[in-house]
Amino acid sequence: MRLSAIAGALGLAVLATGPNIAPADAGPLGPRYCAQYRGGGENCGFYTFNQCLAAISGAGGLCIVAPIQTEVVDVYTRRGHYRMLRDAID
Repeated sequence: MRLSAIAGALGLAVLATGPNIAPADAGPLGPRYCAQYRGGGENCGFYTFNQCLAAISGAGGLCIVAPIQTEVVDVYTRRGHYRMLRDAID
């Protein structure tokens, strides 16, 4: 009984002093990467550089940081119109 209490306390102490977990950089506003394949194809749907490298392995090509791709949409309603700026990658 006393041994399990000591083990439980030790486990909690290890968890409390463990490494701090930071939020991922792959959020919707993080940098994105484009794979430009040999032969002219392009895919800008990668959130990490390693994902991009894995996609072009074997096929050939290169990975670049995605250029800003936005689209301005005019929305018309009965109360008037407004402009909406959309991210065209998603």
